[in-house]
Amino acid sequence: MKRRRTAIVAVMLISSLLITQSVNYAEGERPATSEQQTTSEQQQTADSQRAGTDTPESTDQAKSSASDVAATPNAPDAKAANKSNPSEMTVPEGMEMVAENEQMILYLHPETTEIAVKDKQNGAIWFSNPQDREQDAIATGYNKSQLNVQFELTYYDNAGNALKYDNFTHSVQSGQFEIEKVEHGLNIVYTLGEVKSDIEAIPKYISEERFNTLILAKLEEKDQKEIEKRFSHDEQNKRYERRDSSLKGVGLSKVTRIFESIGYDEAQIAIDKAAYGEEESGGANVVVPVHYRLEDGGLRVSIPENGIEYPEAMKIQSLSLLPFFGASGPKEEGYSLVPDGSGSLIYFNNKKTYASPYSTALYGSDHAINQLTQIQKEQKARMPVFGMSYGDKGYLAVIDKGDAVASVEADISGRLNQYNTVYPSFALSSMEEVTLTNGWRSSTVKRFQAQPFHNEIAVVYDFLDSDDASYSGMASKYRDYLIGQKKLTRLADDTTLPFYVELIGGIPKKKFFLGIPYSAYEPLTTFEEAQEIVKEMQDLGVQDIQLQYTGWFNGGVHHDLPKSIQVDKKLGGAKGLQSLQAYMQENGFGLYPDVSFLEVFPEADAFKKSYASRQITGKLAQVFPYRMSTFMRDEESPPGYVITPEAVPGIVNGFMQDYAPLGLNAISLRDLGDQLNSDYNRANVINREQAKQVVVQQLEQVKGSSDVSLLLEGGNVYASPYARHIVDTPMSSSGFNITDETVPFFQLVYHGYIQYTGQAWNMAEDQDSLKQMLRAIETGSAPYYTWFHADPSAIKLTGFDELYSADYRRWIQESAKRYAELNEVLHDVQNQSIVKHEKLSDGVYQTTFEKGKTVIVNYNDAAVKVNGVSVAAKSYQVGGDTPE
Repeated sequence: MKRRRTAIVAVMLISSLLITQSVNYAEGERPATSEQQTTSEQQQTADSQRAGTDTPESTDQAKSSASDVAATPNAPDAKAANKSNPSEMTVPEGMEMVAENEQMILYLHPETTEIAVKDKQNGAIWFSNPQDREQDAIATGYNKSQLNVQFELTYYDNAGNALKYDNFTHSVQSGQFEIEKVEHGLNIVYTLGEVKSDIEAIPKYISEERFNTLILAKLEEKDQKEIEKRFSHDEQNKRYERRDSSLKGVGLSKVTRIFESIGYDEAQIAIDKAAYGEEESGGANVVVPVHYRLEDGGLRVSIPENGIEYPEAMKIQSLSLLPFFGASGPKEEGYSLVPDGSGSLIYFNNKKTYASPYSTALYGSDHAINQLTQIQKEQKARMPVFGMSYGDKGYLAVIDKGDAVASVEADISGRLNQYNTVYPSFALSSMEEVTLTNGWRSSTVKRFQAQPFHNEIAVVYDFLDSDDASYSGMASKYRDYLIGQKKLTRLADDTTLPFYVELIGGIPKKKFFLGIPYSAYEPLTTFEEAQEIVKEMQDLGVQDIQLQYTGWFNGGVHHDLPKSIQVDKKLGGAKGLQSLQAYMQENGFGLYPDVSFLEVFPEADAFKKSYASRQITGKLAQVFPYRMSTFMRDEESPPGYVITPEAVPGIVNGFMQDYAPLGLNAISLRDLGDQLNSDYNRANVINREQAKQVVVQQLEQVKGSSDVSLLLEGGNVYASPYARHIVDTPMSSSGFNITDETVPFFQLVYHGYIQYTGQAWNMAEDQDSLKQMLRAIETGSAPYYTWFHADPSAIKLTGFDELYSADYRRWIQESAKRYAELNEVLHDVQNQSIVKHEKLSDGVYQTTFEKGKTVIVNYNDAAVKVNGVSVAAKSYQVGGDTPE
């Protein structure tokens, strides 16, 4: 019997050891199935990926979706070791379940306020903070403490000192928080600031008169002696000073009790503090509520509108939210996705600690903030997303509210700690520095945004299993979000591949009469000449032409304020424009006359300074060109101005009233989908989030007024659902040192729903049309050219030097050939989504469309063989199932 009991105990001990596993930062578990790879098979897969070769199995059979990081030095190589049976998983000690639905379970540690989310689909547990942070051998002191935070604030005090508050150091450690469990989640209200000590109820200084009459006179002799020994008498200043060294423990309790008994309250304390100029000790208190909700298979983390409370003297600059959510450790393999240009990957533990951490504001810079320099090659972040992939699990985070003031931050292990992180931060207030001079003396002071950002902030985390834990899966998840939340709709079945061409109408030009300069108008492409170019393209076999016509009214490319319309007569006037429209419509083509609403150009007529946004300093928000050689703005050139969002609706309304009688059914919007600018007018601050709402309202008005088809430039995501076409989309990333790989995340999201193209092929730095075509095939993009009809000498002395490569005669033959070849590959997939994009080896990529068609593109100078398919140098190979 004893032997039997011993055997049972042994079994129980072994079982408990199996259950008690070390908890990963994004702990994975899934039920064992016959489809799982063995550890050795996965090791073989990872080894082949490092070498940039194919795995023994086909890509479709690889359950880990590791192909998105194929041929990288960080591809997962032992995922099976991280897998466990869901029935064996245990939640870390101290965590309590607070909410549950069909897909997720939300846990909370009530003492540290860290949270965890369990994905029931695959058993993965995602933590707000690393669970083995105490063993971090890199982080020390402040950096070690930071591993415990759920958010951090940066702010300036009245003296202009930059300071930080975080919820762990300034709230959790002192117990200054309240937890409220609600339906589907919980609310945590943090009070940040130093706890007011009991000693604060005792005056630091008090005058002789008040000490004798207000304190001692009301006490019995025993209590008088107790008080007298806690204060020292300063005869010179005729006051008593608190002896802090004697006010501890029992002594402090006695004195505070005595002061309370005689009615010495906060009003009396304020009198004595004011008498001696004593400032409140400790930091100012800040209240920050954080809400967690399980919603639609994901986790929504938010700070409600007007939820953050803080003293007016504090100038809070930014808030970082969940900076360690899902953080991966030094032994994990995978990548972080950041929205840099078309999309970028940062491989875990890439050892690039010499490079700056990734930090990019969404939707580009705010032109209402003074910007002395501008890096020309930096790509805008068009989508408010980021994510992490561990190969067999991952998440996509969507910044759902407050995205207009948000940035995405990311870093790798080895710099401050041993973790790889990616998270959002939000600019709650902006600042500019002003230099004041007085004779030979000068000083710099900080000026802050008059009304800080108080709108809602929200981030939605959607969790991915092994089948879609890749950037392709993240794109699919985000596309579903846009379909559900932003009404993104699929293209029609008969959609054809477009050929985008921008024709330049008129430009301003300096001319001379008897040696005297004057401003003139130079027509580059009349409406009649535009029709000739379109006919030539037709004769060369180009089928679906979408014509963007720039510089057609109010003075050309740099048009006057578009509150009204005057079609330029030198181009053919309104009749010439309507004739071109009739021809385009007759042939099934699109005509998109271009207009700019968010900036007004230098010396524009009808512009009033009341239409301009203000900088924080109160100056008008001006727009200067930037010199390519120095990245500095050219202040010798006349400036343009940023239009305040308050004036935009009136300008758009005036434009549309004149546009409707022209009989045009499409518009090209130069900046409504490309820029987002605030107005820091101290009387009425309009922040970027409010400016975004103004833009969206104008897009609704323009599109809904007569069901106008819209062509946008840039493609900021809030504008994209209104667009039929997007040009000048990001086709690459900025190439920041910390990033490792550019991916077409933007294109993966939109293909089959919006037709798009990148920069005009003949205006790009690399004008190799073969390379441009290969990139278009890989990303499902259309061709795009910028042309004009006039002799190239017409642009001399105009400031439009970049148009020297826009003579259409140089490009039309070659462009038609490239279009024909591109159309042969992509004509039948225009309304299909891209379900997978993967790097097969260096310079070799495969794109898989919704119904099975695949395209392998080889950018290398030598032929390659992948998946048993040979692809010639700088060429492509079409395969898979071709749609009927």
